Amino acid sequence: MEQFDIAEHMFCKSTSSENILDDGTAESLGDTLYEMGRDLLNKKQYPMAVKWLRRAFGIINSHELDKLSKDASALRISILQSLIKALLGLQDSDSLEEAQNWLDMLELEVGDKLVVLLLRLETISVCSGEKFDSNAYSDVLQRLMAIVHLNESNFRLLMYHIRKLNDKSPNLACHALEILNTRVMREDRDEYVEKILITRLWMAVDYRDTQGQILQLETLFSELVANLKSPISSVATLAAHTLLWKKIESNYTIGNFDAAENWCKLAMHKIFEKSGDLNMARISRKLLLCALAKNEINTAKEVFASMSEVGKNEPMSRFLMYKVANRCGDSEMAVECLNKISSASMKDSTLLQACCLDAQQMGNKPQLLVTLQLIIEKYAHNSSSGIHLPSLLRFTIGLMSGMLEEAKKSGSCGNNDIIEKLCVAFESVRNARISTKTEEKLWTIDEYDWYSKNSYSLAIKHFTEWDPRQTLRMIKCCIGFIDNYPLDSSGQISTNHQLRKLFCEFSAATVLIILARAEENIESQLQYYLEARKHVKEFITIVQDKFSTVDEKTQLDLNRKFPILSAFDFEAACRLKSWDDLEQIITKNHSFKNIQAYEIMADCILCADAPTKVIVTILRMIINEAWKIEDLNTSKLAKYMRCLFQIAIAENTEIAEELLEQVCRYAEEASKKNQKYPLEELEWIATRAFNHAVDLYCWHDDDGCLRWSSKALNISHYCTDNGALKKTLQDKLIKLKLDV
Repeated sequence: MEQFDIAEHMFCKSTSSENILDDGTAESLGDTLYEMGRDLLNKKQYPMAVKWLRRAFGIINSHELDKLSKDASALRISILQSLIKALLGLQDSDSLEEAQNWLDMLELEVGDKLVVLLLRLETISVCSGEKFDSNAYSDVLQRLMAIVHLNESNFRLLMYHIRKLNDKSPNLACHALEILNTRVMREDRDEYVEKILITRLWMAVDYRDTQGQILQLETLFSELVANLKSPISSVATLAAHTLLWKKIESNYTIGNFDAAENWCKLAMHKIFEKSGDLNMARISRKLLLCALAKNEINTAKEVFASMSEVGKNEPMSRFLMYKVANRCGDSEMAVECLNKISSASMKDSTLLQACCLDAQQMGNKPQLLVTLQLIIEKYAHNSSSGIHLPSLLRFTIGLMSGMLEEAKKSGSCGNNDIIEKLCVAFESVRNARISTKTEEKLWTIDEYDWYSKNSYSLAIKHFTEWDPRQTLRMIKCCIGFIDNYPLDSSGQISTNHQLRKLFCEFSAATVLIILARAEENIESQLQYYLEARKHVKEFITIVQDKFSTVDEKTQLDLNRKFPILSAFDFEAACRLKSWDDLEQIITKNHSFKNIQAYEIMADCILCADAPTKVIVTILRMIINEAWKIEDLNTSKLAKYMRCLFQIAIAENTEIAEELLEQVCRYAEEASKKNQKYPLEELEWIATRAFNHAVDLYCWHDDDGCLRWSSKALNISHYCTDNGALKKTLQDKLIKLKLDV
């Protein structure tokens, strides 16, 4: 408990004129008063501290120092030190002036002692007011660095005052730090170098950028490298790079790319050789970004070439080089970078998506396409990738369609490559849908509509331009989309989609027939025909189910398509030697009465490697069906009849004889129409039949000869030659002495 009234009483009593203190007592009293004053100073009770410290100094100073103990001189200095601090604490002009006077006196007495210089620094700090005397502070600090012994505590003290000076004058602080560094280097005190280095960088971070600033740091780094026995530690390197990175980022953010580049180069100084490949790669990447921002492509390539292999192959490094490749048109480098990014990022597609964005911004559609395909290949089927597959594929397909049209307009090469990629993209969608049936949310009705419509439209639009195989793949994709389309409330696919599928089946069958006819490999050819029949079958099934539900225009279109597919089906069945199916195919075509279909069927069966019985039966059936058509071409039908008769007469004369009656009937019917049965065909059959009658006569088959000759004469009756052929045959028959 403080009792200053008692202390005051005791002090007055002890210093009264009646009590003259001896040297020892005076020194003890001075020491006691000093302790009182110092305690008050610590409690920041500056007025009381000044009062008692003045008394302490007065007691000590009233005696000659050489008569006091050896500690008296140190006590006197301590009293003055505390007194000056107490006066500084009062902060009024008189007290500050008094403190300055006491300090000047102390300096005269003891010179550049540590205590004096520290008090001088403190006095400058307090007395300068708003205008801090940086030069004076720097001068005193330099004097302090010159006299102080370098140990840990003194080094920390010096660094403290350098940092304090830095708050007021960074230039002077840097100069002071350089002086300290010079002394540290001179005395081989390497343990302090790292702290000086980090402090110098810390000071630079908050200081404005100048080329001189960077040059100073580079000079400092080079001096340290030249004088240090070993490189700075990894911990110090990390701290230094943290500070440098702050400077790099601040400049890059505001678009000061030259400065950011210079700071990056400083961060790559050989003093930081323990920074590690990954850290150096990060700085190199920032250099790449600066070069990209300034569009200095060659500089960017040089930076990349200087990186370590580990740094080069980091995904982010490759991403930046992908951007460089996009800007200089180096497609080979771009693809290499994409592959590196793809192989390194097994689960995260973010960088590849960034590549897509860059290619799109640069208008580099080929590279954009390559990147999109990589994403689809690696991540699209991974549910955890966060990629919306339908949208990604839709965008990719839209891009390729646009590229295809551009290539077509410009007449450039490479169309087939784009078409192939289009096919692969649609097939990827189809396969993905089949394999992700549980992820129904991905596949909305709009998605189905888009894919099915576009696959069909592309196939039909380019039907005559694309390779038939590519057209077929696109059509199959459309069929696949429709087959996986969400069912309506009745559990059925909508009529509109069924009709689209119907047209796809027709187109697919048509393309397969084209491919089969052009295929030289027998096995592949038969496979095409087999597949074509499957599409025809599906077409017929849908027609039978939906024909009555469609409008009249669509019905007319289906009536045109059905006979064509029937003819294709017939051709395929002939090639596959499915003889038992031929009659059914002809029968299904009955109601459509399409002469072209029958002509195709007739040509097919005549060219088929079929048993004679099959050929005769089927060809006869075709001719019979065709003859029922009102606007038939009798000329062509007559040729088929001749072929049929020629085959039959060689294999089965009974059928051939029946055919003569049929020809006669056809000739009679034709005579009543605008299209007469061709004269040359009637002449040929009549003559061939009569010749066979002669053969029968030679074989002593008079009855057969009579029947055949009679039928020949009946046919000749319809020849428009004024009866010339009939008369000739009759004359020859008379010579045979037969009664006709």
